[in-house]
This record gives sequence, structure tokens and C-alpha cells, in this order.
Amino acid sequence: MTALPRAAVFHPDLRGGAGSEFTAAWLARALRDMARVTLVSMGTIDLAKLDGLCGTDLAASGIDTVCLPVPPGPAGRLDALRAYRLERWAKAHAGEFDALVSAYNIMDFGRRGLQLIADVGFDDRLRRSLHPAAAGARRLLYARSPLRSLYLGLGRRLAGRSRHGWRRNATYANSAWLRDVFERRFGLPCGVLYPPVAAGAAAVPWEERENGFVVLARLAPEKGVERTIAVLDEVRSAVPDVHLHILGRADDRGTTAAVRKLCRERAGWASYEGFVGGEAKDALLARHRYGLSGCRHEAFGIAVAEMVKAGLVVWVPRAGGQVEIVAGEDLVYDGTHDAACKIIGVLRDSARQADLRRRLAARGARFSTGRFVSEVHGIMSAFLGREDGR
Repeated sequence: MTALPRAAVFHPDLRGGAGSEFTAAWLARALRDMARVTLVSMGTIDLAKLDGLCGTDLAASGIDTVCLPVPPGPAGRLDALRAYRLERWAKAHAGEFDALVSAYNIMDFGRRGLQLIADVGFDDRLRRSLHPAAAGARRLLYARSPLRSLYLGLGRRLAGRSRHGWRRNATYANSAWLRDVFERRFGLPCGVLYPPVAAGAAAVPWEERENGFVVLARLAPEKGVERTIAVLDEVRSAVPDVHLHILGRADDRGTTAAVRKLCRERAGWASYEGFVGGEAKDALLARHRYGLSGCRHEAFGIAVAEMVKAGLVVWVPRAGGQVEIVAGEDLVYDGTHDAACKIIGVLRDSARQADLRRRLAARGARFSTGRFVSEVHGIMSAFLGREDGR
């Protein structure tokens, strides 16, 4: 009997609550069918918690885990310094595995591996052009400067990463938009692997759903949550009975304070629920009609796909991979006023609502976990030089 190949899956932070963690969990689940899997991350890996958030069954599957210590003090909160042990561990143990896979952006394994590009945060030039930092301390931290270059260089040095070692990897982006951005920036080939989106709670009939909106996003400047509130301010001037739930992890202090203040000022119809996951999130999505994204250059937008699969009609900005999810001009907006006008038009037209729901149901089927697992099997089989797909 031929021994199973060994595969290591790397992710810097598996606390739960971000789309890339969902992808990492399902990547491990998919590879379990064809390899002995080791999941490697910084800090604690709670497989039971991941299963509850992602709909996987990793805790009972016998996969191995490696939990590397998070640096103490401020370094543990700085991305370039926090995860350096991840890359060093990968290089030190590369010979023990047949395949090494980064579930979150580039990694230098010291040999050829696989990497899934989840956003543009790994490249300062792309990040500055697509997600300019907000004003204040955050802008100073991320601005181009000798101090910024020193910080990033220190992170690479601690990780033992060469500037170009990651280029040998086979690369897959989570949307066609991000693939194009990556290929233009680096001149390297890149495939597309759409993330998995688990089915949520059983759909509630449309007529029984609340006439409310859900914003599902981390509270960080690039997510544009304040923008969504401004859109609904204008919508409510024409359709006053709509309300808003904002769900997401508080990742940035300034953004969180601003969103909390805006919700307090609109206490009759807007609320920030904090991070909500698992069955509670599924149930809330299932009983609402509409969703809204404010992130202008979302690489994919797994939150948008979750809302679409839950039966919500969702509007997104005209940029990024989320446009590929909704695939319709009437659900894509160019600014606050344009978004409000398009939303008001749909809220006043039940026939258009029904048409959009039918169209989005067909789109949502493209992002199933079954499709993701099948595509991962094909990618890994090709990487290992196997033809049986297992």
C-alpha cells in the first residue's frame, strides 16, 4: 500500500472571523482526502472552534497541528514581525513534506510550493494604491518611509525570506480581478481558485424576512463600513422602514470607535453586533433581505458570497473581486448616491427583487464547498504529478 503524501498548510492567524481562515480550514479539509495534513499557525489552533465557524470536521479527522509562539509585546501585533517563525519553521521542516501550501499570501518555503493569494497586503505598493490608510497614526505607520522599509526588511530577515524565493511557487488568486492585479504587478502566471462558502441556515421565505440590511465586515478602514451607513442614511430618506446590522471583528480602534458612534446616533435602526459567527450568524442572515459592502477593492469578498448564498440581495462597489459574485450592473455602485438610488429602486419594485434573487441564487452555487474541494484535489494532483485526482 502506497503511503499518503504529506502536506503542510500554513496560515498566520487562525483565531476565526476572517475569510482567509475559512479558506485555510477548507483547504486542510480538502487535502485530508489525499494526504496526511499538518496545519501550521501562530498561537493556538482550536480545531473544534474552526469547525464551528467554518462547517468543517477537522477535529475528528486526525490532522496534525503545529502551534508556534506569538512574539511577546508590541511585535505580536505587527504583521511583519508577528509571523516570522512561520516561514522559518517551513524552511526547517520542508524536507518532511511532499507539498507546502500557504493559505494566506506569499511564502518562501526554500523550495517550490503552492500559495493562495487572499489580498494585496503582502505588497506595500499594491496596498498603498488600493487601500490607502486612514488619517492619524495608522497612516503614519503604513506610509512609505525609511522606517517602514526598515520594519519590512527586519520582518524578511527574521523570517529568513529572500526577496524572490516566493516567486518559484505555483500561485492562485481568489478572484479573476486579483489574478489580473497580481500578473500585472509581478509578471508571473496566476490561476484562480474561488474560496469556499458553506451553506448557512435554511432559507426563510422572502415575505417572512425583515426589511433590513446586513454589513458583514471587519472594522478596519479599508472595509468602508462608515460608507455603508452613509448609503443607508440616504436610502432611509425615501424608504424609512429599513434597518441595519453590522457584524464583524473590531480590528482597528479608530474605525471601531467611529462605527460605534455612528450607530449610537442612529440607535433606532442601526446596530453594531460585534463578531457573530456560526449558527448565530447564519440565522441572522437567513431572516434579512439585503446586504451591502463598502470595501472598494475587496480581493474576493467571502462575506458578500455568504450573504448571496443566504438569499440576500447584495450591493457592492465597482471594484474588486466582489463584482464577480453579484455579476450585475444593478447591484454594483460607483458612490454613495449611486448606491442609494439603485437600492431605493429595488426596494420599491417587488418584481425586480424576485428577478435579482433568482439570478443571485445561480451565482451563489458557483462558490460551494464541494466545488472548492474538487478543484483543490485537481490542483494538488497536478502539483504532485498524479493523474488519479486523489
